[in-house]
Amino acid sequence: MLELDGFVQARRVGPVSGEFTAGRLTLLIGPNGSGKSSLLAGAAGLSDSDGEGQVRLAGQALSGFSLHELARHRAMLAQQAALPHGLRGYELLALGAEPLGGINEAVCRVMAELAGPLGLESLYARPLTSLSGGEQQRLLIAGTLLQVHPDINPDARLLLLDEPLAGLDWHHQLATLRLLRRYATRGLAVVASIHDINLACQYADDVWCLHQGKLAARGGPGVITPALIAEVFKVRVRVLEQDGRRMMLPEE
Repeated sequence: MLELDGFVQARRVGPVSGEFTAGRLTLLIGPNGSGKSSLLAGAAGLSDSDGEGQVRLAGQALSGFSLHELARHRAMLAQQAALPHGLRGYELLALGAEPLGGINEAVCRVMAELAGPLGLESLYARPLTSLSGGEQQRLLIAGTLLQVHPDINPDARLLLLDEPLAGLDWHHQLATLRLLRRYATRGLAVVASIHDINLACQYADDVWCLHQGKLAARGGPGVITPALIAEVFKVRVRVLEQDGRRMMLPEE
């Protein structure tokens, strides 16, 4: 579990208090510039609180972890992550295995496991420069998932992803969300920012809605209401319900 206690970061977020619970998928929603990326960076220990509040992982302040310890306990996919030059697909994934001691038989099994749902079989041997943006994103997602896969990293606690669905086609968006739910069921706290409100309604265990650096709403998917959408996104919507699922449709 990751706890935020009065967290303030870069004057863009906070104060924010709450927890990302093990075994649950939390999806962050909010307009551009609402603080989602800053919150995720703080939760990953990649930026410090502005002298206020604390971030604790499994009860210990993030500042108490070394970089190597953090790399074993959590993985973070940044938005618009930079790609190393001159690598092939499988070499990019191998970077995710470095905190675990590098490539071995168990890591290769996980790479094969991730290849199916993310459609990576034909990408592993290709140079990164020959891949489309969506193909590169799928490899980045796989490398992040590899780092905290429970079968090869028993220390893994937290998985953070900043807009992992960006650039993906519909099939691979859904495949990615199913993988995130699978990681949550294996006991990790999984947190991702997305812009598709309807996917948040369908896949999230918990939703955090940020607006101007503050938490506008937090709870199950039911906290996403037409009133919240109108207030935060300035869009009027109506709700459709079918087979127990809710969908938000913009009004003309």
